[in-house]
Amino acid sequence: MGMDRGMATAEARGYEMSTTNQGDLYSHVVRYVVAPLWAMREKSPYLRHYKKFLRTQYRPLEEVRADQWKRLKSLLEHAYARTRFYHDRFKSLGITPADIRTWQDFENLPLLTKDDIRANRDAMVADNIPKDRLFPKKTSGSTGVSLSFFVDEDSLQWKRGCALRHDEWTGWRLGERIGAVWGNPEYKKSWRGYVRNVLLGRGTFLDTLRMDEEAMTNFHAEIRREKPTLLFGHAHSLYLFARFVQQNELSPIRPKGIISTAMVLHDFERALVEDVFDCKVTNRYGCEEVSLIACECERHHGLHVNMDTLHFECLRDGKPAPAGETGAVVVTDLTNYGMPFIRYLVGDTARMAEKPCSCGRTYPLIESLEGRIADYVRTPEGEYISGISLTENFAMVLEGVKQMQIVQDRLDHLLFRVVQGEDGQDQTLRADIAHLVQERFGSSMQHDVEYVDSIQSETSGKYRFCVSKLDGAGVFGAGRP
Repeated sequence: MGMDRGMATAEARGYEMSTTNQGDLYSHVVRYVVAPLWAMREKSPYLRHYKKFLRTQYRPLEEVRADQWKRLKSLLEHAYARTRFYHDRFKSLGITPADIRTWQDFENLPLLTKDDIRANRDAMVADNIPKDRLFPKKTSGSTGVSLSFFVDEDSLQWKRGCALRHDEWTGWRLGERIGAVWGNPEYKKSWRGYVRNVLLGRGTFLDTLRMDEEAMTNFHAEIRREKPTLLFGHAHSLYLFARFVQQNELSPIRPKGIISTAMVLHDFERALVEDVFDCKVTNRYGCEEVSLIACECERHHGLHVNMDTLHFECLRDGKPAPAGETGAVVVTDLTNYGMPFIRYLVGDTARMAEKPCSCGRTYPLIESLEGRIADYVRTPEGEYISGISLTENFAMVLEGVKQMQIVQDRLDHLLFRVVQGEDGQDQTLRADIAHLVQERFGSSMQHDVEYVDSIQSETSGKYRFCVSKLDGAGVFGAGRP
């Protein structure tokens, strides 16, 4: 009787009973035949790196740190000997890499900023790495001017192997199908890309630059047919797709795992995505410059710092931020010898956890990602307020709002861009926003409300709830040399 009632309820909502998607027979062919042969053809060692990362992920922390120190010393000596930028930087400090004897010595080195990279890109490139092993990269420039840089071939393969290990923390396995909510997929740029995606990548894509009703309906139909075991995509875009599935009472999709990346995943977004797809979300953090920085494991108690390819720092006032306090993210890429990134100020903020994860991996945990430095609103009184806290203080409490974006264009002025819901009332909404502005930012903060039909993702596919057009340098004191 209880089962009949449950089935009737599901049918009434337009749902049908289903089980978690499983890998098909061809996924085993990919894993044990196609992927190894393809790697051999490309002369890529990424599968060897992946297997090493699987073996070493439970090492004692002291062993991991010792390995990092050895690799760091090698990187510093290389950067000093082979790049004009780092040679001159060390010389201006009156030191050589031999003078860096402790982690404290290393943490006294100046930070590398985006402006440093823009002004010295060519001088940062190593003179002994063949040009055909350097690959140009470019950031989306979502917080200002884009950034151009190079990554060497060996670094790309290390990171590829590491990312594969982290992908499999979700329960997905190499060779199984993927449903990707992602902008401008790479495979569409050439016929070779199409062949690679069919035989190896096995991805079905929803382009985040065109997430209209027709595109999301078609994507839902495709992944219902293909049954991917992993959903992968931008955090907010995954949320929008999950909300579309829920609101339209579409048939269920049951992957083994979901990877959310590219932007901060809010708690309310996570809750909806997990409810709609009946699956845990694995939150991931990275950036174009150094690739994967941290990722949740199967316990979902925080994000493990990727110590296999990076050295990670979380700084407040130029010193390590205490656990539980927000600090600026600084990373050193231990693999990119083509264009070294040493103590790079990423532009994001985070809070570290006090305790290690119960999974047994000793990599330090990021308790919470607090957003980009450029996404902080600054009050005339000098207070910094993160975009994440504003989501909870504004978007989650305002009635009649379908979507919202806060833009700070002056120190004393905010623009609220609002997509009004069907039940939204202009006068009430304006009054509620005015009350929240007064309460959260004080009487000296002015504001305007602008109604728009939609708030599109940026060209990178990312959606930003809070956008600051002010100079964000010096937040938490991490930007000081």
